[in-house]
Amino acid sequence: MQADPKEIIDIGDRLLSEYPELFTEQYETNTRLVQRLASVDSFRTQTRLTRYITRKKRTRNGSQS
Repeated sequence: MQADPKEIIDIGDRLLSEYPELFTEQYETNTRLVQRLASVDSFRTQTRLTRYITRKKRTRNGSQS
């Protein structure tokens, strides 16, 4: 079963609030962190979660890469 968008946002926001210093603007780094910190049921959900966190970090820091 795939996670819905609200679930991705909820999990992503929770991870960002619990580990704000760990996540970066780098997708590859965030992928490894999501694998370690979140128990997700599929590769697609993991990818969506990583993209959300990376996008949020880039927006928060003001860069638009």
